[in-house]
Amino acid sequence: MRCFARWEEDKTSGICFRDQTILQFGENWDLLANFILLNPGSAIPLNSEDKTQYLRSKALPFFVEPDAGERYFEFSIDRLMNDLIKLFSNSYSGGVIRLYNLFNLKNQHSEVALEQFSSNSSHAKMFANDKEIKYCDAPVIIASGSKVKKSAILKQELIKYIKLAPQSNLYKLSGIENNLFSIIKATLDESCYIDSYHPSYTFKYGNSTNLGELAIIT
Repeated sequence: MRCFARWEEDKTSGICFRDQTILQFGENWDLLANFILLNPGSAIPLNSEDKTQYLRSKALPFFVEPDAGERYFEFSIDRLMNDLIKLFSNSYSGGVIRLYNLFNLKNQHSEVALEQFSSNSSHAKMFANDKEIKYCDAPVIIASGSKVKKSAILKQELIKYIKLAPQSNLYKLSGIENNLFSIIKATLDESCYIDSYHPSYTFKYGNSTNLGELAIIT
């Protein structure tokens, strides 16, 4: 399993941004799913080697060409990434899982990340723009969790991601029964919002998570 993403550190504030995260396992580079999460966790670049041309050479339909001065790097695999890859490897021999975040500020402690977001929400690297969101007709799984509701800005960001996906491709990470969570078809409320769980919870605390309705369409 491997992870690639863009990375930038703000030298003034010290905060870091990770976006366009690509998780790949096996020999296959087909896009299996897109996850919409809250913000990047603990994964960091393995080294300073520029992986932009390597990814470009794969001619991936979901690859976003970096702007001048931006680069892709290979990253460590954090716990959440590992859990998602293991989940999909039960049904697939290989492929890609794309991770999008409502804000790109890296901090695995979500409460601290939300505080940093509030102080730096105008930063140019904080959000993805529409042209950088390439679902490529793969399932879009809303898994950003309940903390989104603390911020009107983040709620609108989530609605943006939702509106960019065909409704038939929308899923969410949902509670099924006690300690069991699953990926199911999502239903929009009147504001086009989708409530969901975050995998940092559903893979811990004695919980189990399965592919649910996604397994039906494999």
